[in-house]
Amino acid sequence: MEERLEYRIFTYSAYLLNKFGEKVFRVGLSTGKICPHRAYNGGCVFCNPHTFTGEYQSKDLSIEEQLKDAIPRIKKACGDVQLLAYFQDETSTYGDINFLKQKYEEALSHPQVIGLVVSTRPDYITDEVVELLASFKVPVTIEIGLQSIHNKSLEFLNRGHTFEQVVKAINLCGEARLTVGIHLILGIPNETFNDMLQTIKWVSYNKYIKQVKFHNLVVYKNTKLAKIEDISCYSIEDHIINLGKLIPYLRGDITVSRLFTSNIRRTQIAVDEYKGNKTQWMNSLRKYLYKNKLNQGDKTDVKYNYREYY
Repeated sequence: MEERLEYRIFTYSAYLLNKFGEKVFRVGLSTGKICPHRAYNGGCVFCNPHTFTGEYQSKDLSIEEQLKDAIPRIKKACGDVQLLAYFQDETSTYGDINFLKQKYEEALSHPQVIGLVVSTRPDYITDEVVELLASFKVPVTIEIGLQSIHNKSLEFLNRGHTFEQVVKAINLCGEARLTVGIHLILGIPNETFNDMLQTIKWVSYNKYIKQVKFHNLVVYKNTKLAKIEDISCYSIEDHIINLGKLIPYLRGDITVSRLFTSNIRRTQIAVDEYKGNKTQWMNSLRKYLYKNKLNQGDKTDVKYNYREYY
């Protein structure tokens, strides 16, 4: 019998089952605001907003209407499940605090919604926002776009913030006892494997980080990245090998919420073909870890036996 990936990596599905005791589904929602960095500063070099808006999200609909549209489709695919309201779109802490409060509370008022996940930029995490999120009597996760600990890489990506600002935001959220998740990009041009390894080691040593999402850098059409002459990125095979080598250095209790860039829009890709699909990529990673006898946390001295979750 083939071994499951969950025996090698602390996956998000395993985390949810452990925390809630049942299957839980994230439903993507939009506050209706656009990313201020893209609006006022040109945005990140990899950003094409048409490639990351979730299936159920709409800037033109209220939260109630977005849920009304999404839930029947979720029920058809997954049955009657509990939901996490996932404010994934754009910068979901941007806006007046009363506006944000109304959006979050509207989502939490739905009887199937049992928690909140908010994705944002570090420079839009304020004391006021953290106080609001910490006031809700449900599990709250805040996802922060770290991408890399190296300021040279953040500058290349035109992130519009520094690593030091990320550290401040993580500490602010962690001290308020919010669950902190971070996004990382593997394969940033001019980053070496050692650069990526330094990022993973830093993440493992940060006591507040509880979740991580890995992204392989995708060069989409109509982005600043696509306009760079001779731009290239790692193949999906390279990304799988990098994951296999890096995951053993990731602290064992950190939930791996994503391993590959989500919902790659193939018609929008400017570089590389990304042959295969996510199921095949996951299988390739599983086989790599199994063949090399690697597990999450094996090579970090920050010890934690993630298998106790099973």
